[in-house]
Amino acid sequence: MRAVIACIADKGLDRTSVADIRRTAGVSTGTLYVHFKNKGDLIAAALRYASLREETVPQTWHEMLELLTSPNGQLGFDLKTVARTRLHLHAECALPGDLHDAYRPILQSVLSTMAVQLQLFEKRGEVRLAMSPERTARAIGALIDGLMMIALETDRPLEDLQPDLISAISCLVEERA
Repeated sequence: MRAVIACIADKGLDRTSVADIRRTAGVSTGTLYVHFKNKGDLIAAALRYASLREETVPQTWHEMLELLTSPNGQLGFDLKTVARTRLHLHAECALPGDLHDAYRPILQSVLSTMAVQLQLFEKRGEVRLAMSPERTARAIGALIDGLMMIALETDRPLEDLQPDLISAISCLVEERA
């Protein structure tokens, strides 16, 4: 899964081949095809691997904010790999087709998981939300993707985004002491 993510970050979805993934992963073609029937299956599995899931969701707002704004990236990837992969996937998944159909439930699950956790943080008094948990989850995702895209397009160091992300998210989620 890490090889799929690295290849997408480097080449985009269209230009990434199963051979690229195989070489990056250091496995044989046969090994890949034992587990995945095609490139689409590989990408869908990588999307599931890299997505926020109930079992990996941070348990406090402070931990969630750190995950969302970390200058160190996620899952051990550098921030540039995370940003480029997210943007490539969002662009391709917006088009009708198999990838869109595979990504839609994954994205809906991520947003739902985040909304449930935001609601829990609010119920525990950790935060006050400016909107419903569902809208807040969507807005946070859009803020992160938008700021990453602008940084990449303007050659701004991604590591400099953390203060902007924290400030933008704080407009949506007020942290309580």
